[in-house]
Amino acid sequence: MARDLGRVVIINDTTVARGGAAQLALQLTRDLVARGVKVTFFAGDNGDSEELAALGVDIVAIGGAPLLKSRRGFIDGVFNGKAARRLKALVAEIDGPDVVYHVHGWSQILSPSVFAALAPVAERSVVTAHDFFLACPNGNFSIYPKSQQCHLSPMSARCIATHCDKRRYAHKLWRVARQAVLNANIDFERALFSVLAIQAGMIPYLARGGVPEKRITVMTNPAARLAGARVAAEDNREILYVGRLEHEKGADILARAACEAGAPLRVIGAGADEAAIRRAYPDAVFQGWATQSEIGEAFHKARFFVMPSRCTEPFGLAAAEALRAGLPVLTSTSCLIGDDVKRHGMGDVCDVFDHAALCDRISAWMDDDDAIRAMSVAAFERATEIAQTEAGWVDSHVAFYRRLLNGGASQ
Repeated sequence: MARDLGRVVIINDTTVARGGAAQLALQLTRDLVARGVKVTFFAGDNGDSEELAALGVDIVAIGGAPLLKSRRGFIDGVFNGKAARRLKALVAEIDGPDVVYHVHGWSQILSPSVFAALAPVAERSVVTAHDFFLACPNGNFSIYPKSQQCHLSPMSARCIATHCDKRRYAHKLWRVARQAVLNANIDFERALFSVLAIQAGMIPYLARGGVPEKRITVMTNPAARLAGARVAAEDNREILYVGRLEHEKGADILARAACEAGAPLRVIGAGADEAAIRRAYPDAVFQGWATQSEIGEAFHKARFFVMPSRCTEPFGLAAAEALRAGLPVLTSTSCLIGDDVKRHGMGDVCDVFDHAALCDRISAWMDDDDAIRAMSVAAFERATEIAQTEAGWVDSHVAFYRRLLNGGASQ
């Protein structure tokens, strides 16, 4: 007789939405509860979530802090013994043949220790690869000091010798130590952990880091439709950027190109580079962080959306939401969704390090209403090729969990 789903244990660093992994872990929790599934949330922080408590979710929290805010971050970030003990105790208390364990964010507080605790139930455990930390020490397959993609084999001698960290080489060596502990505790040859990749383009990267392709299932992220009818992008003039204002995200590259092309730019987001970009490009509109409703309003003013990342981007929620609204999307070659966007006629890919080419592309799109309209219509109709609807996303998870319980997910 097939086993039905009894409980899902969501495992995440935080109970608040500090980043995409946490946002999706919380969204999945809400949606599972709405479908009558029992959920336990195992968190690295203090667990003070009024929302989860109101939903009736059982919260187990270890009271930790993110790496850079913890006095023990250097040690606990490699292997958090408290997290391992608490999760092991939780498994012993609630485990049964109808329980699934789902890891989302672990790299800031929980550490690779969670995989050691889950080893006895690995065949019913899954981890969503929101980034590349399962495979790459710095989580991005990027050489940050050079703003280059990395093509080395993770944990090879050349990898270890390469300074790719955002800060300093000593941090890289710490990341190497953590990766070694991770690899020892999520041994795919011995334990049947399953992996969900948020984009098909992630598979070669994860495989390069030792994750067997047979253990990977593609589960594209959900994207809300923040605008009801298709945005008439061909009637608008603004270029839109949404995201962190950090060097690797490339907002400065876009601001320079938009300025030289004479195109109005709206920037939604904040970060370390904000002040410098504001000074250099004062004609751009800087809106700061915005609510979903405010982003939806910005979509209605936009002609197209640009994702100008310098470094590898496995997904891009804001870009997917822009597509669902009917905005054409222009991505850098570092964005893994770019090829799909281009293939489905919803936008294009550009080498953002070729400044002249980026300026030319922006100018061409500003002048060609027919092309913008065609891409807009395609985006509005085909965006689910990039990101699922929320209902479809939850359906996909529940179906995957049931396959996991009945021996059909891991090999």
